[in-house]
Amino acid sequence: MNPATRPAIQSQAEARLPMTEALDQIAEQAAIGVTVVCGFPASGKSTAARYLADLIDAVIIDKDAFAPDLEESVMAELTGNPYDRDSNEYMRVVNPHIYRAFVHQAFVIGVRVPVIVDAPFIGHVQAAARRGVALSEHLMSTVLVPLPLVRTIWISAMPNQIRDRMSYRGAERDIGKLADWDAYRAHVLDSGIEDAAQGVVDYVVRNY
Repeated sequence: MNPATRPAIQSQAEARLPMTEALDQIAEQAAIGVTVVCGFPASGKSTAARYLADLIDAVIIDKDAFAPDLEESVMAELTGNPYDRDSNEYMRVVNPHIYRAFVHQAFVIGVRVPVIVDAPFIGHVQAAARRGVALSEHLMSTVLVPLPLVRTIWISAMPNQIRDRMSYRGAERDIGKLADWDAYRAHVLDSGIEDAAQGVVDYVVRNY
């Protein structure tokens, strides 16, 4: 685990509401600069981002709302699946550019007001782990703008909980994942990304 990781790691035995109590611990620091809330789809990122933003009156910048039509149209052309965010084609062609613009916007705003960023950042977690640097350092290296204070949170959830949440929310972008769940779990959830994240983020918050 990243030596900079602070004691916001909770377990069900330690707290009745582990995620919210962990976020309460983080809120004071999150009142300045940019707080990146990342994790697997349906792990609880958006719930955590909204909770934290309400605590500190922060702006939320949500990856799902950042140029979705562009991503969908490009991926429909590349792979035939407009909701593909896990293939090599997405990671090679789309991910670097869309995330660079996304992070740029968050940092520009975060210099002036507190910002909560809600996005998976899976490719960036992997890149930071390969480089042996913190996720915040890796993100700051991708843009050329005045840099705010940056902290990172990984929302950890169990695969069965992720599947249940995907089924419950009924989003079109989850249909392919649920239809071939074993492959998605093997390729993404059980691929070592969770372990990599715990080594590069500032906080791990358990949503289970």
